[in-house]
Amino acid sequence: MPQPVRYEDDVFAWSQQQAALLRALRRDGTPLPNDLDLEHLAEEVEDLGVSELNGVRSHLVLTLEHLIKTVSAPDAPSVRHWRREIDLHRREAGLRWTPGMRQRIDLDQLWARAVRDAAADLERFGDPALPMPAACPFGLDELLGAHDTAEALVEALAARLGP
Repeated sequence: MPQPVRYEDDVFAWSQQQAALLRALRRDGTPLPNDLDLEHLAEEVEDLGVSELNGVRSHLVLTLEHLIKTVSAPDAPSVRHWRREIDLHRREAGLRWTPGMRQRIDLDQLWARAVRDAAADLERFGDPALPMPAACPFGLDELLGAHDTAEALVEALAARLGP
């Protein structure tokens, strides 16, 4: 049995571990009250962690989308708003993120979604999106790093795209 994870330390890993333990009780035939619905209880506990994971993913996509729009249309009237959104979504992702999520966050998949959404949004207002790399140009630690600002990430993306 893996080392127990505390809810306070990593809600995602805790939820996955608790769901597995509940399912093991059912499989092992441990005597329990008949009205205890272990399978649905396990699903609900597991969904708690998945919900937190999806929240982090969503905030990361929005961070990346606003980065792409800011670099693609630096003179757009919305740039100041986009920069605030970058900081907001990075902060929210960082508050919800736990180490147990790392293996379940596919940055290239999130990047592809952000590229698609940013291009559609820019096109709606007549601004073309710059060509973007297929793979996410940022690492998870870089996106969640509290020391970086929106401006630093915008500059990093612009530099990675080249002249």
